[in-house]
This record gives sequence, structure tokens and C-alpha cells, in this order.
Amino acid sequence: MRIPSLHGRCREAVRSERALLEAVSALTAASRDSAAAVLQTLEAALAVVDPAIDAVLVFRPAGEELACMFAGGGRAEYFRDLRLRLDGDSLPAHAALAGHHMMLGSGSKPVIPTDRAALAVPMYVGNALCAVTYASARGSIRASEALIRAAAHAAVPYMLARDRESDRASATYDALTGLYTARAFRDTLQVELRAAEIGRSVTLALWFIDTDGFKGVNDARGHTAGDRVLQRLGGMLREHLRPAVDLGARNGGDEFCAVLRNEHKRGAIARAQAFCDAVRACDFGVGLPVTASVGVAAFPYDAASASALFEAADAAMYHSKRSGRDRVAFPDGRGSFTVHR
Repeated sequence: MRIPSLHGRCREAVRSERALLEAVSALTAASRDSAAAVLQTLEAALAVVDPAIDAVLVFRPAGEELACMFAGGGRAEYFRDLRLRLDGDSLPAHAALAGHHMMLGSGSKPVIPTDRAALAVPMYVGNALCAVTYASARGSIRASEALIRAAAHAAVPYMLARDRESDRASATYDALTGLYTARAFRDTLQVELRAAEIGRSVTLALWFIDTDGFKGVNDARGHTAGDRVLQRLGGMLREHLRPAVDLGARNGGDEFCAVLRNEHKRGAIARAQAFCDAVRACDFGVGLPVTASVGVAAFPYDAASASALFEAADAAMYHSKRSGRDRVAFPDGRGSFTVHR
């Protein structure tokens, strides 16, 4: 009787090790996608290693608490936004403070009341705790080495994915205004206009905006005041764009851009004038006048490519400034520019 039992344990060990290796490979692949993909892959991997597991929660350190950032399984859904005290008696808190995995018992309380068995595994990158995985079941589970290692191995892919997302966000969004960066904006515009190259009907307009009087604000009130002006301008630009349709960007310094999708030239000019009027009427709290000079160009009327559209809108903006600032200008179709109003 002992030999079949030994054979069974060997087969189970081989199966668990194979599942672990597959889990590590899947977690690494998921890190190229997103942090959320890593956690979803972890949930699936834990269920493969031990099919009894039917709920997975992942907590991140948040000051004196552990904040739930992932809930997998129907029983876990209600606990998606749960926060646990680090000095509390929950199993994830005990495991985080102990610095090693722990099973339910010994004074620890389950996170989900219907849990009959649970395992909490701290996830470390170097000496830094990045998360705690809590896996539970309504039946029994075993704290197998493969199960513990699967959760622990998710730490590095998870942090890699977080770092990649942070890098992408910093490359896409301007830190001061939250608008798109110039590069991300231009890349997006090029993608939009490639559709026209394959015969799709595309209509859009581009605003190029320069802040009048900004240097005077910086010189007289300092860069902190200047940053507040730019943040407010970025907010005003966002207010004059249609959510999930148009796209605004900080082009650098005190210049801004916006793409107005599915907007014809006449409408884009009228909306640019409304934005210009709003900037003039705004009290930026710096005791100095701040206005905007705006250039408007439309595709396909004024340009046949992304770069040509930028040049047309930029040139129109400079015509606004040369014409006295605080106004909107646009190409007139005859090789020159016209000031609105």
C-alpha cells in the first residue's frame, strides 16, 4: 500500500512543479501587458495548482493599511475595495508583518466569512513588500510549495508591469496639466490621418494655442504662479473639448494643441473663439492679463498630412499674434490667413 501512495505523491509533485513552471512563464508574459493582467494570470495559476481555491484577493501596502486591488472569484467580488489594518488580526496582515506565508488559524481571521481554508503569501521584490496574495476556499487547501512559490513569483512580473505602465503614462501625459505630451499627441494625430490614406472618410480640426503674456507672469510672479496659470489653462482647454471625442495636449512651454474629431472647419473656428473668450474672461489670480492666440486648421481642407496640418495651424496661430494677440486665425484657402471677427 505504501508504494502506490509514494507513486501518487511523486505524480502530484511532478504535476505541481509543471503547473508552477507554466505559471511563471504565463506571469512573465502577462507583465508585458499590464499589472492587472499579471494578477488575473496569478488567479488562474493558483486555481491550476490547487483547484479547490475559488477566491483570490491581492492587497497592496497603503500606509498603515492593506488595500485590496484585485478580487478574483464570485465570493471575492464584494471585497474588491476592502482595506485592512496592518496591525489587525486578518490573515493578510499577519502574513505581511511576519514576512512569510501563513495559513488560516493561530489567531488569524479569514477575510471572507465563508472561507474554511486560506493562505496568505507576502510578495517581495528585494526587501520591499509590494503586495500580499490571499487565496481561499470553502473546502480545504494545502499550503504546497508550488502554491506558495506561484504567489511569490508573481511579485517581480507585477512590479515590472507597474513600472512599464508608469513609464507609458509619463511618456503619454504631461505631469503639470494631465494633458497629452507633444509626442503622444503627434503620434495619435498621425494614426488618425493614416485612416485617410486607406480611403476612410476623416474630418478633423487642429487648434494650436499660444499663451499671451505668460513670460510677464513668470518674470513678475515667479514660476510657481506660471505653473498655476498653465494648469488652469489646461483645465479650461479640457472643458472646451468633448470628452472621449476630442484630444488636448501641452505642446511644451506655454503652448497647447487640440484635435477636434468629426468637426468641420466652421465649427472648429467658432469653438476656438469661445475658448479664446473664456481665457480672456478668466481671473488667473496673478494680477496680470492672460489671453490666448489660437490658430485653426482643418483636415482635409487645409492640409493633406499630419505634419502639414501642424504647420498650417502653427502658422495661423502666429498670424493671430501678429494681428494683435487674443484672437483666432485660420487659413483662408488663398495662401493667407483670416482673423475671426
